[in-house]
Amino acid sequence: MAATPPPPWATPPSAGLGPGRVVALVLGIVLLVLPGIGLIGAGGVLLWANSTDRSDGFLFSPREQFSSQGYALVSERIDLATDADWLPLSVALGTARVEVTPTGSDQVFVGIAPVADATAYLGDVQRTVVDDLGFDAPANSYDQIAGGEPSGPPTEQDFWTASVTGPGTQRLTWDPAEGDWMFVMMNADGSAGVSVDARIGATLPALRGIAWGLLAGGLFLLLLGVLVMVLALRRRPAAYAGPPYGGPPAPAGPPPAWAPPPPVDRRTAADDQPGTTRSGNPAQRPPTT
Repeated sequence: MAATPPPPWATPPSAGLGPGRVVALVLGIVLLVLPGIGLIGAGGVLLWANSTDRSDGFLFSPREQFSSQGYALVSERIDLATDADWLPLSVALGTARVEVTPTGSDQVFVGIAPVADATAYLGDVQRTVVDDLGFDAPANSYDQIAGGEPSGPPTEQDFWTASVTGPGTQRLTWDPAEGDWMFVMMNADGSAGVSVDARIGATLPALRGIAWGLLAGGLFLLLLGVLVMVLALRRRPAAYAGPPYGGPPAPAGPPPAWAPPPPVDRRTAADDQPGTTRSGNPAQRPPTT
C-alpha cells in the first residue's frame, strides 16, 4: 500500500479589511484622532498665551481705534452670568481692565455701569455702539444712534460702578460681577467728538487649568484613536481548511529547515544486545549455544 505523501507546506491566507474594519478606521480618524489633535493644539495655544502674551498680569485684546461724532462710545450689553456654581466669575475672568488713550487733547472718561443706569443717562444722547469691543471689530459693527447732548458731564453722575478720568492713558480696573453691564467712553466734559485707542483684558486665572484640561483630553482621544486604528488595520489569518486532499492543515509559517537524522551506534542499539530476538532470515540469526 502506497504511503500518503505529506501535505505541502503553505502559509494560510490573510483576511482583508472587511466593512466593519473600514468603518472602525474611519470613525477612529474622524471622531477621535482629528478632535484629539485639535484639542492638543488649542491647549498649546492657550498655554503659550498664558505664559508669554501677558501685560502686567492681564491678557489683552489687540489695541483698536474708535471714534464717534456723537457724545459717547459705548459697548453693547455685556451679560455676565455663570450657570455653574463651581466656576464663579472671580475664577473664570479674574479682574478686568480697560485701557483707553485719547487721540486728541481732550481728557477722557471711562466708566462701567449697569445697563439700566447707563441707558437712562444716554437714552436720548447721540452715540456710537461698538458691537464687538475687544474682538478686532470691523467697521460695519458700529451702530450710530441719533440724539442730542447729555444732560451733564459723565463725571457728575453717581451711578458708575467704576470709573476713571484724565489726560493720557486711563486704566479702568474692575472686578466682574454677575449682571448686565455697559462700558462708556466719553470726553470728560461731555462734549461731542470722541476718539480713542482702547483695548480690554482680564487676568483669567482659570486659563492655565483649562489649557491643561484640553491637552489631557486631546491626548486621551488621540491615543484612543490610534488604538482603534491599529486594531482595525491588524491583519488576522483567515480560517484555513487544509490541503485539498484532506488531512490535518499545514502549519503556518515558513517550512522548517531540513536536518539529517543523528547517526546510530549499532553496538549499543537495542536490537543488537544479547538475548534480543531478531526477525527475518534464519541464516542471519546468531548461533544458539
